[in-house]
Amino acid sequence: MGITQSEYDFLMSLEKVFKDLSTPIELGPPPIHWTRQINSLTSKDIFLIDFYRGSIEISKYTVNKRYRQTIIMLRYDNGGRHTNPDGEKFEGPHIHLFKEGFNDKFAYPVSVIGIEETDSMEKVFKGSSKI
Repeated sequence: MGITQSEYDFLMSLEKVFKDLSTPIELGPPPIHWTRQINSLTSKDIFLIDFYRGSIEISKYTVNKRYRQTIIMLRYDNGGRHTNPDGEKFEGPHIHLFKEGFNDKFAYPVSVIGIEETDSMEKVFKGSSKI
């Protein structure tokens, strides 16, 4: 079951916190994959943050923010090529955002949201609301 654009906008606006920070978040060495739960402070909504770095191209990684296990609300890729459903193509760090009817198939270069490639993930997540 999917969500509407207005549901997405509402869910993204919720203030959230990690459920458990007792286990440190590991970022290396590759390959590495982890998932952490984050909870809304004002509703019963639960989200998941995934981090993945493979062993072939160790400089590349992906971070997902999911809802209801399967709905990708936001995905950050720090490199690679992407082609949007409308044919627009680009290379480099980009952010995928949910768009009703397309799920996470549309992406935007991070420069579109005023983020530098070296900025923190917190800035990337907050900047995604500018699109």
